[in-house]
Amino acid sequence: MARGVKHCRTLVEIEDELTRYSVQIRKSIQDFTLCATFREIDDQNAAVRGLMDNMRTTIQELETLARETQEKEQAQEAREVCERYKDQLVSCQRQFRQANVTQIADLEKKSARDLLGQSQLRQRARPQGREGLISQHSNVTNNLKMISRQLAATVEKSQLTVSNLEGSSKTLQEVDEEHRSLTGVIGQSKKLITKYMRREFTDKILIVFALAFFFAVVLYILRKRVFPTYGPLEVIFYLLGIITNGVSTVTSVFN
Repeated sequence: MARGVKHCRTLVEIEDELTRYSVQIRKSIQDFTLCATFREIDDQNAAVRGLMDNMRTTIQELETLARETQEKEQAQEAREVCERYKDQLVSCQRQFRQANVTQIADLEKKSARDLLGQSQLRQRARPQGREGLISQHSNVTNNLKMISRQLAATVEKSQLTVSNLEGSSKTLQEVDEEHRSLTGVIGQSKKLITKYMRREFTDKILIVFALAFFFAVVLYILRKRVFPTYGPLEVIFYLLGIITNGVSTVTSVFN
């Protein structure tokens, strides 16, 4: 990739960067019409691919942010932004491929016209004798061979470009499917953790009720068997007094 993934940036910063890359890619695609040679097309291809790689890396950073964000609303917003820019990247790849093919075809037509025009000029400039006709025929044949070679080279470049674009699209789709799968697993894990937390809270409540019931039964037995003449509050105060005296005795012994 063009650069390492950063984990410390906010959603707004990442979205601004993706918007900037999207605008730069579309502008670079429009600049294909200004390319006058195949070398310029190759340079423009390299520039657009670099911008696409940067945009793809930033989308992966956004997916990581969506997975690691604890707030549900912010994570959902990050996923929505991520899907939107994935669609934009796919659209840019489609426009990139079409601009490539269109400009290459235009250059091929221009080269063919230039070669045929030069051939016609040579035909007018030379005498129309037998030797001249043979020479003209030879020149036309050579020009046609040259055109054929140029067309073959152009077709090969076009096939290579299309193959690279198809490979990039396939890689992006595989990464998208992998991240969708990871998002599903993380969502399921979050549901299970929430479920276990609710169960833990319920268990705590049940333990509190059980302890309260136990102490109520103990107090009831003490009142009925040991202190039959005492009321419930008198039993509680009596037990509290015994505990307080015991603590005071232990404290005085240690002191």
